[in-house]
Amino acid sequence: MPEGLTISRAIAITGHRDYPDRGALFKGLDNLRANEYIFGGARGADSDALEYMAKNQPGSVRTVVVPNRVSDQPASARVIIKRDATRVIELRNTGNDRFMIRNRNMVDRSTHVRAFYDFRGTGGTYNTIQYSRSIGKPYDVWPMARHNEAEIMKKTPEEFGSWFKRMRGFKVNLSSIKRLILTFIVQVLHTTVQAFLEGLGYVGAKTLEAVWYH
Repeated sequence: MPEGLTISRAIAITGHRDYPDRGALFKGLDNLRANEYIFGGARGADSDALEYMAKNQPGSVRTVVVPNRVSDQPASARVIIKRDATRVIELRNTGNDRFMIRNRNMVDRSTHVRAFYDFRGTGGTYNTIQYSRSIGKPYDVWPMARHNEAEIMKKTPEEFGSWFKRMRGFKVNLSSIKRLILTFIVQVLHTTVQAFLEGLGYVGAKTLEAVWYH
């Protein structure tokens, strides 16, 4: 069983149209188990995730929600929707806010949201995360930008502590960065997890999980 497995009834999947690492996407999808998956029907992460889940969890319900009609989606996305979606919902919106409406509809239909996100601070995936947070919808983030381990190891303890808190604040799936955190604690700080956490103010915490999920 994958470490950090996320199990929920209906998981909405959101991500960028352009992203650098399909392997990271697939690894993050392997960490999901649901009866139903909800996709946005765009090119990029939406289509790649739909195609992957159809192959790897063929018994799942795969719902695609599009802002207007399927015929308005990019040609490559239309092919995958036709082949791999088990249900399609056309919202028939043509206004400038149609993508925001689609994203919120996906969140509202879900019991959990998995965001494949590169921390750019703008765009539909970022807004979907913020909407999930605002309504109290359970969500987590799977990083779509590879963390440069060499650069992380060059951080000062203060910089690393700020990075750690930022990742926790974004609800980054711990399993996706746990090895990196432990490497810094052991090889750079030469200390224990408990001592590191206490230094950040998490008094009494002995494991990363005890801090991350509370």
